[in-house]
Amino acid sequence: MLTRIKNNKMKQNKYCLLPTKMGNFRMYDTGSELVRLISFGDIREQGGNPLLRMHSSCIASEVFGAKDCDCADQLQESMKMIATEGAGLIIHLHQEGRGQGLSNKIAAISLMQAKNIDTVESFDQLGLEHDIRSFDDAIKLLSIYGIKKLRLISNNPRKRKAIESAGIEVETVHTNPKIRAENKAYLYSKNLKLNHSLPLDEITNETSAIHFYHSDQVWGEFSNFSAHPVFLKNIIWSTVEHYYQAQKFQGSSLEDEIHSAESPMQAKEIAILNKERYDNDKWHELKEGVMLDALKAKFSQHPQLARKLKSTENRPIYEHTKNDHYWGDGGDGSGRNRLGELIMLVRESLKKL
Repeated sequence: MLTRIKNNKMKQNKYCLLPTKMGNFRMYDTGSELVRLISFGDIREQGGNPLLRMHSSCIASEVFGAKDCDCADQLQESMKMIATEGAGLIIHLHQEGRGQGLSNKIAAISLMQAKNIDTVESFDQLGLEHDIRSFDDAIKLLSIYGIKKLRLISNNPRKRKAIESAGIEVETVHTNPKIRAENKAYLYSKNLKLNHSLPLDEITNETSAIHFYHSDQVWGEFSNFSAHPVFLKNIIWSTVEHYYQAQKFQGSSLEDEIHSAESPMQAKEIAILNKERYDNDKWHELKEGVMLDALKAKFSQHPQLARKLKSTENRPIYEHTKNDHYWGDGGDGSGRNRLGELIMLVRESLKKL
């Protein structure tokens, strides 16, 4: 497939800001209406091993919120990973229906719904190849910016193979699917019939340890970023994160600014940008007590969350992330996992009620 990317366009590095609840991304002019390049931070300053989401369009989920696939879920999770790290790339490709186009995609989904079959069987009955997407444009962009090594956010081995074939070193970072009644069969068919590697068994195992991080993924209700307001100090805080970050600046205008922050990520960013305005040593002594108060309020003020937490019985709970070795597990168990430990402490108190 001939690339649609124009070198002379990319050299100009034209972009506009893309403000989101997860922070300010940049959308670059690729010279093509079919290929979109988005970065967090300067495209030329992504480091030696950036995160990359190579994403094909899905108008049904991304625009209209359809629940029967995981496309929008993966894009949102990728954006959160990238924003949390403070750098990374998204290459959004206009390739509906795994490259077959929107008309064929509609026909396939219609047949799937009418006959109660999965997408693989539907494509077979229509005589369509399962995946004819090209990643040439994405690879061309990586070449333009001299990227030789990256961490690919994907569960699809075809994407990794395509990038590696261009001589780029690739590490896979799996997404964590949000399983719903509408997409459960679809997700399992991707693993069983298309050789994807979604971590479905880890998610559905009712006796294994619980790992949480992103608020809109499995067990995401345990995240400080989850949309569960808490009432503390005669104020309603949008999330635990809002309350926690604001307590660093008690009595100042920053406390009010954080309280009014549009998102928990924005609340955290305000605190980071003003870290010189609070006593870090004193805060280190206070922060676990502040967090515990917020968690107790969250689970006591939302009965459905209390029930869900108690339903975990004695399963270990971990905030699973490479980005935090104090509150999280460090991604490999080397972290202190203090948030998980405090949530389990709250669980024990709930059992006594």
